[in-house]
Amino acid sequence: MLAVTNVGHVLTLEMQDVAKRNTLTSAMIAALHQALLAAGDARVVILRAAPACTVWSAGFDIGALNTGIDPLAATGPLLGLFNTIRDCPAPVIAMVHGSCWGGGTDLALRCDLLVADTTCTLAFTPGRIGLAYDTDGLRNIAARAGLGLAMEMMTTAEPIAADRGLARGLVQHVVAPDELVAFTLAMAARIASLAPLSVQSAKRQLRALASATVLPPEIQDAIEAGRAAALRSADFTEGLAAFHARRTPNFEGR
Repeated sequence: MLAVTNVGHVLTLEMQDVAKRNTLTSAMIAALHQALLAAGDARVVILRAAPACTVWSAGFDIGALNTGIDPLAATGPLLGLFNTIRDCPAPVIAMVHGSCWGGGTDLALRCDLLVADTTCTLAFTPGRIGLAYDTDGLRNIAARAGLGLAMEMMTTAEPIAADRGLARGLVQHVVAPDELVAFTLAMAARIASLAPLSVQSAKRQLRALASATVLPPEIQDAIEAGRAAALRSADFTEGLAAFHARRTPNFEGR
């Protein structure tokens, strides 16, 4: 499911669940979480999918959801994984070949750097099942892409190509598919060659600056109430049922 290698202070985590398109199951989330916690002397981490994967990650395991269950709960495993990436001392590079969907896109964008090839697409898809996204995830995409593109991605659920992501800051580099591995390894080697305490300090400070905005309690409470209502809604039940039945959902706004 997850292959872990550490060469020259470069830790590589390779998601290998080809059959499930690297869906973020509880097992995959736990494996990634533990590998990051055990990073040891790694000075940089590369998160990639196996070469056979045409989908980098299909996102959260929708099959594990039921109405009222929040996959993005502040104390849940997925947000825990994202926080572990944030708190990992070493910079984490998402090396993306293929498409990213929903939580898979969020996973790639929670990494510190994103290097993609021309096959990469990024899509946020909570609107397809009636899920209300979490504030931290929305803050992250808005900070990286700007309000306009964040709004478009979240309200249309349509994929964007890597070159558009590059132009808007979601992606740092886009290369040809046959250049992706060599390019990413060269970037990782460059990071690993620098003074690790300096690099770690830069990551820590930049992460703190990016998350410095605090919402007033009344606004945060209203947001959480709206998310809770969506999780209990008939639309969320319909969205999950339609997903399992492989049909188009009929949302009624209730």
